[in-house]
Amino acid sequence: MSRPKRSLAHRTQTSSPSRTPERSDPDSDASQVYPRKRQRIPEAPRIREDDNTGREDHDDEDGDEDDMLCEQQATQALAEKNLRRTGENTPAENGILESVQVINFMCHENFEYTLGPLINFICGKNGSGKSAILTALTLCLGAKASSTNRGGSLKDFIKQGKDQATIIVKIKNRGEAAYMPQEYGDTIIVERSFNRSGASSFKIKSERGRIVSTKKAELDEICEFYTLQMDNPMNVLSQDLARQFISGSSSAEKYKFFVKGVHLEQLDQDYRILEETVESIEEKLDIKAEDLKILEDRKQKARLKLEWLEKHNTLHEKVQNYRAQVAWAQVEAQEQRRDALETELGKVRANIAEAERHAESLDVTFQSKNTEHEKALSKTQEIESELSQLRDEKGEAKNIFDSAKNELHLDQAQQRQIRDAGKDADKRIEKLRQDIEKEKEHLSAVNGGSHTRLQEQLEEQQRQSEDARLQYEQHQQDHERLERNLRDAEEIAQIKQAPLPRHQDEIERRQANLKSLSSNKDQHDLAFSDKLPHLMKAIQNFRGFASPPIGPIGKHVRLLRPEWSSQLEKAFGGTLNSFIVTSKKDQSALLRLMRQVNCELPILIGNDHPIDVRAHEPDRKFDTVLRVLDIDNDLVLNQLVIQHGIEQTILIASLTDATAVMYGSERPRNVRRCYCINSHNKRKGHHLAYMRNGEPTQDPIQEWTGKPRMKTDLEVQIRLQQEALQEAKNVLTRLTEESRKALNDQEKAKQAIHRHQKRERELRQVQQKAEDLVSDARDALDSDNVEAGKLEGLKATLEEVLEEKRINDGSFEDSVTAVDQKKQIMKDEREKCNAIDRRIEVCQGRCKAAEEDAHRKATQRQVALSEKNAEFQRIDDAKRDVEKLEQKWTRESERVVEWSGLASQISPRVDVDHRETVDTLQAKLAQLERDVKRLDQQMGSSREQIITEAARTRDAYQVANSQLDELTEIARTLKNSLTERRSRWFKFRANISARAKIQFEHLLSERSFRGKVVTDHKKQLLNVQVEPDITRRHSGGGREARTLSGGEKSFSQICLLLAIWEAMGSPIRCLDEFDVFMDSVNRKASIDLLMDAARQSVGRQFILITPGSKSDIKKHPDVSVRE
Repeated sequence: MSRPKRSLAHRTQTSSPSRTPERSDPDSDASQVYPRKRQRIPEAPRIREDDNTGREDHDDEDGDEDDMLCEQQATQALAEKNLRRTGENTPAENGILESVQVINFMCHENFEYTLGPLINFICGKNGSGKSAILTALTLCLGAKASSTNRGGSLKDFIKQGKDQATIIVKIKNRGEAAYMPQEYGDTIIVERSFNRSGASSFKIKSERGRIVSTKKAELDEICEFYTLQMDNPMNVLSQDLARQFISGSSSAEKYKFFVKGVHLEQLDQDYRILEETVESIEEKLDIKAEDLKILEDRKQKARLKLEWLEKHNTLHEKVQNYRAQVAWAQVEAQEQRRDALETELGKVRANIAEAERHAESLDVTFQSKNTEHEKALSKTQEIESELSQLRDEKGEAKNIFDSAKNELHLDQAQQRQIRDAGKDADKRIEKLRQDIEKEKEHLSAVNGGSHTRLQEQLEEQQRQSEDARLQYEQHQQDHERLERNLRDAEEIAQIKQAPLPRHQDEIERRQANLKSLSSNKDQHDLAFSDKLPHLMKAIQNFRGFASPPIGPIGKHVRLLRPEWSSQLEKAFGGTLNSFIVTSKKDQSALLRLMRQVNCELPILIGNDHPIDVRAHEPDRKFDTVLRVLDIDNDLVLNQLVIQHGIEQTILIASLTDATAVMYGSERPRNVRRCYCINSHNKRKGHHLAYMRNGEPTQDPIQEWTGKPRMKTDLEVQIRLQQEALQEAKNVLTRLTEESRKALNDQEKAKQAIHRHQKRERELRQVQQKAEDLVSDARDALDSDNVEAGKLEGLKATLEEVLEEKRINDGSFEDSVTAVDQKKQIMKDEREKCNAIDRRIEVCQGRCKAAEEDAHRKATQRQVALSEKNAEFQRIDDAKRDVEKLEQKWTRESERVVEWSGLASQISPRVDVDHRETVDTLQAKLAQLERDVKRLDQQMGSSREQIITEAARTRDAYQVANSQLDELTEIARTLKNSLTERRSRWFKFRANISARAKIQFEHLLSERSFRGKVVTDHKKQLLNVQVEPDITRRHSGGGREARTLSGGEKSFSQICLLLAIWEAMGSPIRCLDEFDVFMDSVNRKASIDLLMDAARQSVGRQFILITPGSKSDIKKHPDVSVRE
């Protein structure tokens, strides 16, 4: 992003559009030119008294004339300026401050102050935070904390009890002369934050709040662009500096304030540095001139020696010839070594190609074994599935058996009811026969009875028949509901009974594991194989291993987090049973030992070079498998890294948290998979990973049912097993209770149906009897006088009961048949269960055989993988050898090139006699060099030394002569520039002083004072002489400041400050507590004077802080007052 630059004059001209009249005055332009910020030297300004003494004396001699000329020009400029003033004071379009906001700064918690564009008065009592506003402006616009005289560091400005403070200042940025308006808009927002630890930061924002830059250099560019000189002690007069300048400053101090405010001090320091540079260059010139003479003498002596040496070229030519032959003979010897390496490289590359073909065949073998292993696993899973299906079938048959048994009980109960009904029918038949006999006897008696009585009996029997019918119909409505309840209860009972055998088996298995842990505390080897102790003894006694095998792997791994035991044991699988060797020979030897003791375990081939996984591990906030394991062997660590990627497998107990980490918005770095713990069964888990296409996957981790193989705290393992056993018992108890309750509910539903059916029969019989009684009553009424009808009715009833007896007998036979059927069903289901048990036993045998086959295939697969890995390891070793040979060949080739280059520097390539060797050539060369050395001793040095010395002295002389010319030109240019700049500085100082004097006299005259500013630049003094009574014309220039009253002194110092301000170019002027020592009359006069002076400085922004009252300040549109 390019930065706009202004020239010094341009910055002055564009600070406010309303300053056009001032720019027409050349003196006004010169008085407002300021250099860019430089590193200041903390010393008082001074004029050098050495080489500038004449200039200073000349300036003193012509001082009166120059001062009079400058004063005349300044007076004319002031008069023209007053004549040109028309209209109201208008605000500047840019470069002034709009507002300041402080947060946790000094005594303010959150305070924002909006500044007016022209004149601002901030009123308030002492301690109300007025000066904090000016301090905030100074700090936010780049000044140091020490420059405010309010604190030694930024943390001193943070409000008590807070840790951080923020200052926000808005700068107006409008008009054609705006600073980068396309970036910042109409307002530049500067935000500075700092905390108690000492950290500080800047944010330069646009009008809309967008951060454009965070560099202080950008803020410096903006301040320089608008000449915001917040670190100028006269531009921002703090409370202490204002008190010092207005109340107690001496003539020397006033002079210091003056030269600092108008940057004369900085210019003088720059010129002093330039003078010192010129002096340093002149001193170096004198030294260089003497050195040049010495170099010229050396050059002449070396040239004479070289001329004499040319007479002895023949001997040197022979030396050069032999040197060339020695050099190129060495090159040929090096080329022979390079060619030998190239031949060896070809052989090794051919061996690697053959090994790669063999590795490909081993890879094919491995893939075949891997396929066989997968098929064996698949077959095992199929048999396990078949076994599970058989167990389900057995459960189903057992359920049918139990159901038939329950139904048998119901049928037997119904059979008993039918038998009881048959007995009742027999009793009724006997009674009816007796009634028929009685009726026959009665027929012989006199027939009698009333018709009315028969009619009443008919009505009563009809009412009872209707009631019985309604009860029967209402009872029938509940039948379907009871049947539905029975079906639901039977389904629930089957569901609740199904998992009971499996959980009972699980409890028995856990009890066996717990018993094994408790009884085999010191027999860790049995967790791998019962034959492992024999194998370990055989390994210990065998002496044919190149390196002793390491294993089983589980013995070298300690689990630091036992709660992950089951999941990690299941995930590692057969790897923990494996042994590790370092060569194919050791693998074969170990395999023979395993077969001898009948304990075949997987064998891996690896190397003991540690794998550095630190750069590939996830964030330290995650637990990885590697971090929860304590592995005591590098071979074991390498294999677990290679086989299972333990350094990139993280452990997160909660599945929800793990899902959020793995499949959240951002995939975690260096994480391949994640293991979780099942929330319902702590021995099971979940496996979260990614597919090759990046899709997420989630698989279950089944419980490890074997003994723990990794070393850990046995007491913790026993406790975990006890907890798992208790949890399984609790689950079985709960399931048993639920099953019992379901069976009870089923039995209750059956009994409810049975009671409903019994009641239905009873109601049906009641209804039938009621209908029979109605029919009897109606028949009796119809044949009131026919007694024989009753006898016939009894006989008909007897026939009906006999028919009912026959039906009941048929029902009893049906119930007997149903009972026999239920017994047959129970027998069939029992036989079916026994057959299924036999099939389960056969299937378990097949499953065990399949598991053994899968284990055997896994061993073969592991052997194939080990052979493949070993071959690839050999290939890698060979490739590393090739790399070393190639590096060696490269070095030899580079050495050939290097030596050829060195030999070429001696001479072009020459033929070397094949009978000559490097040694013979070096011997001949040594003899010649001895001859040359004798000659050189006569000359004092060798030929090469003479030639080199001649070239060196010539070059040294030329370089020194060139440097001397350059330094001479630089010294002349700097001296001329310094002379010109000093001349302009004196004129600039005189012009600034004259403007300050004339402006001071003009401001005094506003209150009918008269006086003058007396400056002594040589003594660095500035004195003010004031006469409050303008009528005293013959009292000289005025009185000294110390003879004035407090109010007169403060008023005169305010006039001096305004006069100096007028000579400055910054668009902002700040003054803190200028009237602290004034009475009300002088305060009012000073305020009026400041306001008039501010209005004369068109477009300038004034920020004035006073402890006085708001009522002391006249209201005006261009005045902003806040208390």
